[in-house]
Amino acid sequence: MTIRLLPLVLTAPLFAGEITIERGPFRIEHQFTASAIPTEPALISLKPESWTDFTIETILDHGSEVAKGDVLISFEREAYDRQLEDLSRSFAQRQLALATAELDFAKLKAETDLKLEAARRAKAQADDDLNYYKEVAQPAELADLEHTVKKYQFRLDGENEELKQLKQMYEADDLTEETEEIILKRQLSSVEDAKFDLAETIRRNERAKTSSMPRRLQAFEDAATTATIELEKAEANIPRSFKTAELELQGTRVALEREKLALDRLKQDGALLEIKAPIDGVFFHGSLEDGQWSLGELAKVLVETGKLPINRVVASISPAGAALPLCARIDPNMGRVLSDESTVSISIPGREDLKLTGKISNPPGALGIDGKDPVTVTVEWPEDFVLSPAASAECIAVVYEKEDAISVPAKALKVAADGTWNVALKMAEGETQQRAVERGRASKDRIEILGGLEVGQVIVVPD
Repeated sequence: MTIRLLPLVLTAPLFAGEITIERGPFRIEHQFTASAIPTEPALISLKPESWTDFTIETILDHGSEVAKGDVLISFEREAYDRQLEDLSRSFAQRQLALATAELDFAKLKAETDLKLEAARRAKAQADDDLNYYKEVAQPAELADLEHTVKKYQFRLDGENEELKQLKQMYEADDLTEETEEIILKRQLSSVEDAKFDLAETIRRNERAKTSSMPRRLQAFEDAATTATIELEKAEANIPRSFKTAELELQGTRVALEREKLALDRLKQDGALLEIKAPIDGVFFHGSLEDGQWSLGELAKVLVETGKLPINRVVASISPAGAALPLCARIDPNMGRVLSDESTVSISIPGREDLKLTGKISNPPGALGIDGKDPVTVTVEWPEDFVLSPAASAECIAVVYEKEDAISVPAKALKVAADGTWNVALKMAEGETQQRAVERGRASKDRIEILGGLEVGQVIVVPD
């Protein structure tokens, strides 16, 4: 923003010394630069889903006339095609991996049920074997041992009795025949065999009672305990393993969904590798934000091999035949003195011969992010003059004007301790006297005086 002052009619020079007070024109004007911005431009920006490397291959010149569908900007696509191929292949591989995982999981479910059932069955069998041995087999074995001892004892008793009978029978005869001797020896041998068998049976029985039977009982008990432990482990770990496999399968499904989403987004971004004109109009480079056109650092990237930034306006199309008001952002201090319908003088660089005026069609609005007020100037352009979109114009608005004002140099005023403004008034005797004045508006180095001075008086302006 600049402040332009018109020359003031004075009767004395503006340098330090004496000035005779006279009336003359006094006005305040503000100057600002505006840009010709279409009311409803088609904004060009890139908002991709995932692809970020937009290296320009071709771009139309700034100010090119375009028709709807014309290619404005095309981008290199070799890197894009390579990534699309890689991602497509990875997605296909992950689909196959998911199919395999689904099949494995279905088999795992059946195997899990079988393992749990086997563990429960083993536990039931071990418990049954232990109970059977304790309640049936072991008592039967003990009974068998006792019966065997009794049997061999009965045999021994029988053999002894038979030997006794033989001896009594043979002792009745005075002469023992050779045959009788043989029979007695044979019976004695049978008695000895019976004694041996009985003793051996008693020994084996004792061994069975003190060793083999307790060991078998311990083995059944250990088997039952082991089966119980294995069942508890199976009931705890097998479901965990199944849940882990289920989570892994879900993870594979989610990974596939995410990869599909990434692939879909990348495919959508392929359409952005050519930016086409959405309407007929004039294509121009630069951002258009908050009513301001700006090229700035975009001038370095809106060229071949330049990398276009994303998620911001980089170019626009001014619709064919669209009105082009002048838009600007001005300092809030200037905005406070401009009002709706204020008249603005306009000068176009290179066409200063045109006598143009416009109206501020909207009062200053809320502050933008740059801390400035937006303002729009509506202009009736000559029929034979075509203003290019984004062209600049110098605007001058007169915000205060008075034809017969009294004004003095700003340095002629001094503020007193009580807050009043004073000037050094030259008296008839040649001395100076401080005179309180009522100050008005300020225009650069001139101050309007509303009261306290009269035409013809002389004031002294200090160095």
